[in-house]
Amino acid sequence: MKSRRLACLSLIFAAGLAAPAPLLAAAASPYDPDIAGSRDVRDLPRFANARIRAYQSRDNAEIIVPVAALNTRSDEAANIIKLQGAITHSDYVIRPLVPAADVDRHYENLLRNAGYETVFRCAGISACGSRMGSLILNDGNVAPAGFADGVFNDQMRVRVARKGATWVLLHVIQGPDRALVYQAVIEGARELE
Repeated sequence: MKSRRLACLSLIFAAGLAAPAPLLAAAASPYDPDIAGSRDVRDLPRFANARIRAYQSRDNAEIIVPVAALNTRSDEAANIIKLQGAITHSDYVIRPLVPAADVDRHYENLLRNAGYETVFRCAGISACGSRMGSLILNDGNVAPAGFADGVFNDQMRVRVARKGATWVLLHVIQGPDRALVYQAVIEGARELE
């Protein structure tokens, strides 16, 4: 009888140890591979430990790019431009958490060294405007609808740079456990009315 109880207790104990394993296996690892078919854009190697969660490349597409702070929809007429060209959208997650300012500095140096000119840059809601995050992540005119992880806080950094007919838009934000980078690269860009 005693050996039967011990055998049952051993099974229960073993099952209790094994139960969390499937849960841990299902959790996303910071080292999960990039989404199939994705790649970094020339001149913009990713930040350390970043992986691509979403990726889309489209020829002859349109995008809205902010060139000044956005507080209301009425600001948009004067503070955005509409571009058409070959657009690559990339959504990166960086784990473990890295401050948004460090990620922004990484891209600032890359863009400068590659010969890009900064058209617009802001840090925080007071400088970027209360409408900036929503325009980039939610409206479907910048990031495709449902594309990027919509984290909204005062750690936001936005950078727009240009080199010839190539434009880069970066939205960097620091979440509670990760940093996120939405990147749009517009090649062969032409401004639309």
